[in-house]
Amino acid sequence: MAMLLATLVIDYPILRETLSRAPNTKVTWEQSDITRDETHQMLVWVDGDDEMAAFDAGLEADPTVKPPLQVVEFGDRRLYQLELTDDGEQASVYPTVIEEASVLREVTATHEGWCFRAAFPSDEALERFHAFFVDRDIGVELQQLHDGRELTADSRLQYGITDRQRETLVAAVDAGYLDIPRSCSLAELGERLDISPNATSERFRRGVETLIEHTVYPDGRSP
Repeated sequence: MAMLLATLVIDYPILRETLSRAPNTKVTWEQSDITRDETHQMLVWVDGDDEMAAFDAGLEADPTVKPPLQVVEFGDRRLYQLELTDDGEQASVYPTVIEEASVLREVTATHEGWCFRAAFPSDEALERFHAFFVDRDIGVELQQLHDGRELTADSRLQYGITDRQRETLVAAVDAGYLDIPRSCSLAELGERLDISPNATSERFRRGVETLIEHTVYPDGRSP
């Protein structure tokens, strides 16, 4: 099935109060679940260095979440299990994501807002996702949109990239290797692909070079 891949920046109210108190903290959404009693729970990774105390204090005052059900430390990161309050559930777009059969690829948040990278099965699904925020006067900006259909063998031949190069380029985008700042190191990208950092760098560089030669230069030729 063809999927539309979109990146949206949203002034999402969930955890807004918490993040305002810990401005150097980054939250990465891991998953959400609707329990049998219809409460909304979610797992989030938190990277905050010396702001963890401020983050925890913010949770106590945040109207969208209840005190953490569980907190697990992994080195300098923490995994929080949170439950949304009634206000948080009213603001949550997750039920709409499920209803539209959409897929959240990556969701992160800082004090500046939330960034959603999601795949939508149709234009209409994306429009309804966008309308969820507009109808609630929540700021939303569509930053990127492209067709996520799999490249056919003919398309890969046209662009000159191999299957392994395509795998590396897609993994780099999904992992945030091209983000500013980067969300993933070269070594971490290599771990995803089960190859060495040097091999990852070489495959990525050759893939980018080949794409540029076949799409940017006139007549698909390098100078």
